[in-house]
Amino acid sequence: MERKKIRWGLLGAGVIIDRWIKGAMQEEDMEIAAVASRTAQSAQQMADRYGIPGVMSYGEMLARDDIDVVYVPVPHTAHKDLTIRALEAGKNVLVEKPAAVTAADFDEMAACAEKNGKFLMEAVWTRFFPLAGMLEELLKEGAIGDLRLMQSSFAFRSTPEAAPRLFDPARAGGALLDVGVYDLHFADMVFKRQPEEISGMASMDTDSLHLKVDEQNCFTARYDNGALAVMTSAVRTTMPDTAWLFGTEGSIEIPVFWKPSRMHLKTDTRDEWIEAPVSQKVAGIEDEGYQYEIRHVNECIRAGLTQSPVMTWEKTKNVLTLCDRLRSQWGLKYPFE
Repeated sequence: MERKKIRWGLLGAGVIIDRWIKGAMQEEDMEIAAVASRTAQSAQQMADRYGIPGVMSYGEMLARDDIDVVYVPVPHTAHKDLTIRALEAGKNVLVEKPAAVTAADFDEMAACAEKNGKFLMEAVWTRFFPLAGMLEELLKEGAIGDLRLMQSSFAFRSTPEAAPRLFDPARAGGALLDVGVYDLHFADMVFKRQPEEISGMASMDTDSLHLKVDEQNCFTARYDNGALAVMTSAVRTTMPDTAWLFGTEGSIEIPVFWKPSRMHLKTDTRDEWIEAPVSQKVAGIEDEGYQYEIRHVNECIRAGLTQSPVMTWEKTKNVLTLCDRLRSQWGLKYPFE
């Protein structure tokens, strides 16, 4: 008898869904059963584009008993409430990064998942790329000696007209929560612990736009052995989305580190590019790498887990705690004013 596939529901129909579905199409152990949105029109358009059979409201989807897991790709400030609603309705949840706006909000979400015995994971897809595992092995074997410094940036230039959400304090806009969290998660991946200190600076109210969000920022974390992570993010300044790792015996460069597929290892005895391109199983559909996190979620649900052994609740809370500390330094209060 053929095993029943895991049935997914999409609690949102935003821009990222188009990219995410291309990853879902590469995964055999799932089917997308339904899509919901705040507007019926956007949900219907998504359903028509990808042949999704069900179109409904959030409440209608959460009331269905034939959906195993929901994906929550709505704006940051809606993550907590919609995730808790889904967990209380008996659904497993994959919620987009940042999982919540504050660490305290995520505490409520994790407690709800634990109470209801349901799976909850923040969608930090970076951690599941094959290259991430290859990088971990290189560091573990001491390929560049002791890691002394990480340097990374994730930044682009946008406008309030092109992406209103990014510049709206009421929707937790700004660079840190949108892209800076990738820097922090990557630092956690390579150092595998919380820093002793973190501090930074942010630019606001520049370009005569009178914005009350962090348009660009830089922040540095110091670890117990003196190692440093120097990170930048921006929504008004373009920079190379590259991470560099510097050790006592060499270095590693990872272009587009937040969806890594290649890295350059350079030591006294090695100078090579290591490649791990994203596998593509469906002709005409190119996935950026979302298939890996989706597959991991399916495996966790099959195993009856409530949290991922890779993207744990502790790691999510640790990164959000660092975000809380940085925003406090910058005078960005929540609820946002």
